[in-house]
Amino acid sequence: MRKLIPFVLLLLFVGSEYSFAGDKFGERLRLNDKSKTSIKPYFKEVEKMQRRKNAIFNLNLDIQVGADFSKADIDVNNDSLNSLETTQTKVGPTVGAILSIDFLGFGFTTGAQYSQKGIETNLTEKQNLNYINIPLLFDFNFDFGKVLIDGNLGPYFGLLISQDENTFYKVKNFDLGLTGSLQGAYLIQKYLGILLGVKYEYGGLNNLAQNININKIRTNTFYVYSGVKFFI
Repeated sequence: MRKLIPFVLLLLFVGSEYSFAGDKFGERLRLNDKSKTSIKPYFKEVEKMQRRKNAIFNLNLDIQVGADFSKADIDVNNDSLNSLETTQTKVGPTVGAILSIDFLGFGFTTGAQYSQKGIETNLTEKQNLNYINIPLLFDFNFDFGKVLIDGNLGPYFGLLISQDENTFYKVKNFDLGLTGSLQGAYLIQKYLGILLGVKYEYGGLNNLAQNININKIRTNTFYVYSGVKFFI
């Protein structure tokens, strides 16, 4: 009997230590659970955004405001007018409403954008060309949590709404070109994001020239813009 007493005491000691360790482990779990509950709202919001992005049909509206930097390439057919070929970069305003449609993973972008392009030379000749551009673009996007990266590429159609009266640089009423853009949007809530982007247009594929002294007019335009993105 005396030989069993030390063995029983040893069992009681080991059992108490195990119980104490279990209590500490349980306390740690409770603390971890509290830390998890504190970030649950964030994960719920991310899950909502993921469900929206993974939907069969998504619709986004971008309101863009910025500046464009346009430069004309002019080819004259009279050597005496060679000075008219030397053009400078012209700065103008731009504003637009761009609609992006995503259906089953395929993206398409269109909308309307006002753009003031033009022609400016070293001879103080200046021609303002005001367009409404309608893009027909295929787009792609990358998702980095609250940051979305969008890009698109395709043709655009420009409708000339007004131009300065200028005999040398009179252009056609219609512009056909190619355009591509890259922009980022930071989501400040589920249905709203802040935009920052750049875009390039190569215009005049249909030859804008409408003058017997000019063979060809084409334009290169670079855009910088900001704005807001609405998730509809």
